[in-house]
Amino acid sequence: MLNKLNKEFLDKLNQIYTKDDIEIIEVWFKTLKRKTVFRVNTLKTNNEEIEKVLNEKNIVFKKVWFLKNAYILDEAKENDLWDLDIFKNWLIYLQSLSSQIPVELLDINENHAILDITAAPGWKTSQAAAKMKNNWKIVANDNNAIRIDKLKFTIERQWAKNVTIIKEDARNIWKNHPEYIDYFDKIIADLPCSAEWKFNLNNEKSYAYWKQEVVNKNYKLQKEIIKNTIPLLKEDWELVYSTCTISPEENEAIVHMILCNFPEMKIQDINLDYNYARKWIKKLNNTAFKNEVEKSVRILPSFESEWFFIAKFKKIKD
Repeated sequence: MLNKLNKEFLDKLNQIYTKDDIEIIEVWFKTLKRKTVFRVNTLKTNNEEIEKVLNEKNIVFKKVWFLKNAYILDEAKENDLWDLDIFKNWLIYLQSLSSQIPVELLDINENHAILDITAAPGWKTSQAAAKMKNNWKIVANDNNAIRIDKLKFTIERQWAKNVTIIKEDARNIWKNHPEYIDYFDKIIADLPCSAEWKFNLNNEKSYAYWKQEVVNKNYKLQKEIIKNTIPLLKEDWELVYSTCTISPEENEAIVHMILCNFPEMKIQDINLDYNYARKWIKKLNNTAFKNEVEKSVRILPSFESEWFFIAKFKKIKD
């Protein structure tokens, strides 16, 4: 069934992954529904209270060991949660496993100033607010009124009260808000991408749009955003870069660009002992990436996870 996909995309897939991994990917491409994953909203409750409710309702769950507040439902579906007060009152929040990893890697605490550079719909913003216990400050940015409405909806329902929302092209924050230069302790840069995680072989519309030109356009946009975001990060503090796509142009190539152009940005090791975590790729076609890119990580799509790429940097000036 994979031959339904664009040949250029398939060629890229075969460069990146092993035969065994591609078999896993093909299963994922055909599935209609992944396992339900949620995050406990610790601004309203705690893990123990949520586990108690699930046990009372005979809902089988599994704790994600490397994420502090994430759970997987092995058998129950999303709609099995809908009538529960813990769902209706936003004590839990449906958020994919992969998308919870970047904020977890930043080791955020209540004294930090955080920037979520392209924040809507607010998954990571509200996750950061919970880690900060609503203390100090998060600046959440997006450039689209509809997306900002979604962001506001999420942070209000999640009780995230330490969030300031701004509406800017992410490339222009440094220019329009000079007060934020060298201001942030942590930056979440989950950037716009070609969203190849959405591909499903049962729905031609999900993959028919794919063109290499779209990938190249996103690569250029991401480069511009990152170049104009790094000045907002304080010295000795951290930025996590992530996407929900597989194309190396939007992943390893961006990390390579940062390492080549910003010597103060030192890539950090990501030690993620997870069945679906995979290593970087060393090159794409005839373009070889810097060896330090190996410290980034790819997340393979599966019944419990989605495509993801993550790299973490610390700003250290020599």
